[in-house]
Amino acid sequence: MSTPPALPLTPARGRAHRQRGVTLIEALLAFGVLAGGVLSIATLQRHLQAHADLSRQRSQAVRIAQEDIESLRAFAVLQADAAASGATAYERIETVTSSVEHLNGAALNSVFQLTRQIDNSPSARLKAATVSVAWTARDGSAQQAVLNAVVAGVSPALAGALTLAPSRLTSASGYARAPGIPVSAKNLGDGRSVLKPGAGTVAYVFDNLSAQVTQRCTDVASDRSTAQLNAADLTHCSELHGLWLSGTVRFSNATPPSAEAANDAPLDLNLWVTLTGVASAASPSCSTEALKTVQYRTADGIRRESVPLLAMPASVGVAEWSEQGERYVAYQCVVPITGAAGRWSGRSSLVPLGWSLGTAAADHKVCRYATDLDRSGAIDRNEEHPAAYSAVDRSLMQQNFLVIQGDQACPGDSAARIETREVANATQISTEPHQP
Repeated sequence: MSTPPALPLTPARGRAHRQRGVTLIEALLAFGVLAGGVLSIATLQRHLQAHADLSRQRSQAVRIAQEDIESLRAFAVLQADAAASGATAYERIETVTSSVEHLNGAALNSVFQLTRQIDNSPSARLKAATVSVAWTARDGSAQQAVLNAVVAGVSPALAGALTLAPSRLTSASGYARAPGIPVSAKNLGDGRSVLKPGAGTVAYVFDNLSAQVTQRCTDVASDRSTAQLNAADLTHCSELHGLWLSGTVRFSNATPPSAEAANDAPLDLNLWVTLTGVASAASPSCSTEALKTVQYRTADGIRRESVPLLAMPASVGVAEWSEQGERYVAYQCVVPITGAAGRWSGRSSLVPLGWSLGTAAADHKVCRYATDLDRSGAIDRNEEHPAAYSAVDRSLMQQNFLVIQGDQACPGDSAARIETREVANATQISTEPHQP
């Protein structure tokens, strides 16, 4: 049997075999490229997820630090009683370390370590707070967020002043202390001020932040004025929590009486504060002193001040002075306060010594200077000098009286000025009957 002849290999058939081999290689390369892209995307996704997780943890750490700082500023009182619980007092702000696993009731995906470092300022009532929050990220790296803040030891009762519109009821102080402290009080430079009324031996210590009277000091040298006192002079002091009440009593014998030019010779008197409601175990303490205004020349220039009514020029170290015709009685009272509210209610009254109150010509009548500061149409605020005070929670000054003849009416709506110094933008002052 003969073998059939072999068919010749055509060019088209050889190309088909070669194309099938190339297609397989291209598919393998394409699969490799696709696999590499998928791996790259997976790696990128893992990195993006790690960064998003770290960003969320960092945001949570900052919120934890912020809430801790806000909790420091949320103190309710400056000093707490020994029996009080909780860190609600400024003096109880201290260094702490704690673990945080929840934020606003929601569980966190990591455990955060909060460390609060507190540094007290030796020269001011300030606390510097450094709050750091540390945690371990998912990749094992240590992370930390740090916030710094300063917490001022300002009485929370003063925070409400930011919500009040400016008015004549607010006053400014240029003595780096609360405006409720009398201008004549001396700043001791340690957060306290001292004032010694008259020539007695009693001095009162004020807290520069709250303007409250915190101590009553006795056995103070009678020949030392307020300006001459320092901390070393305050050795016999007892604790006292009270608010300051002060003003002047002026006298007018004119017919009709003058609220502006009430500079007649003052009469002897005392002032008494009768408390109502829940009273303190201690009684209000008041003092009075008859004064006159004089003017004299010193090496520094001309000086004008109030001196005791019977004082002579030698008492201030000068040969002569000129009296300005202004005579009045100044009074100062410390009204004790108790309880968390720290308030008092009551009425101040003049107690005549050697003269009488009544409606006859031989008697005298007491009027009070009163001003409708808030334009409400009534004398209903403690600062306006009402007939009776209610829930007083701050110092009251310029609570002034006018004594006239008993058969005269209290003068009203006059531009009387009751301060002893010039004051810009003086308000219209009127008087209201007070006693009898």
